[in-house]
Amino acid sequence: MGKPKTDLAPRIREKTLELLMEKEPEEISTRDIAKACGATTTCIYYYSKDKETLYMEIKIYCVGEMDKFIKNQIEKKIKKQQKSGKKSDPLMEIRAGLEAFRDWAVLNPRIALLVMGRLKADTLADPEKMEKYYKSTVFAKIVLDNAVKAGIINSKDTLLDASLCISALWGAIESVLLNRTIPQYWTKKGGEYFTNKMIDLLLTSLTRKSSL
Repeated sequence: MGKPKTDLAPRIREKTLELLMEKEPEEISTRDIAKACGATTTCIYYYSKDKETLYMEIKIYCVGEMDKFIKNQIEKKIKKQQKSGKKSDPLMEIRAGLEAFRDWAVLNPRIALLVMGRLKADTLADPEKMEKYYKSTVFAKIVLDNAVKAGIINSKDTLLDASLCISALWGAIESVLLNRTIPQYWTKKGGEYFTNKMIDLLLTSLTRKSSL
């Protein structure tokens, strides 16, 4: 078999993601993906050994886009602080990062639900892939490290605390996206209030004298 076109890889990812916007992962077959791409199943297997591997690649891609969004939002907040004459500090960056994660999820609810829950993590992935997937957590750890050095927060394990913050906030975000809270928080304004309260609780926990 001849080598497939090199531009087919991004098309496979794009079309598979489109299918994931309409169906659950287990409802999609390799044949469905091939048909959407205008290719054969053999071509699909040339780029991904199986459907789960393809899903993981899509997951990493989406996380990468999320990372870009979060960093961009933090940079905007820092520049805004500087323009107003206020000095940026690690605690502000932590809040900005958590708010950006929430905003990304609200703007991309289906993708957020896929990435954070529906698409399974590849427990056998090599360290390089795992590093890409948990890039936001590592970045959050660095911000927490800076906050610890500045004496702003207390943390004996910044990686653990960064992971807990992301997990706890996601729980609140998911409750809003899936209407698992009381109705007053289903609206955009209500959902923002709900998740902002969680962010406040997380920051309060981090600044306590005895942190987890």
